[in-house]
Amino acid sequence: MAYNLGIPVYKIEQEMPYTELLKWITYFRRRPVGYREDNRTYMLLRAQGIKESAENLFPTIRAVRNYEDSKIEAGKVMPQGKFLEKMLRAKNGDGSGWDLLTGDKNGKADNQP
Repeated sequence: MAYNLGIPVYKIEQEMPYTELLKWITYFRRRPVGYREDNRTYMLLRAQGIKESAENLFPTIRAVRNYEDSKIEAGKVMPQGKFLEKMLRAKNGDGSGWDLLTGDKNGKADNQP
């Protein structure tokens, strides 16, 4: 990691806070060293007719795609909150169509009495 950051190891040990070190470790797990070069190589291989997926050929690309997929999955969570609950409980609903998503025709959430 010291090589990739361009600083000597002793500076990391003596001067870098532990939380910053953890953030760099997380960053390099999400964007491994050599990812761009592997992606460029994969595009050249595709131009030559290789049918194999990028994730099977290069572990760095697999790591980046797994992180991107996890971000997408986290974004698919249904909205929650007190204000949304009040809107769903309102008489005749709020007209937003949330009742269609929750499956209740009365404007109440499935888990509400």
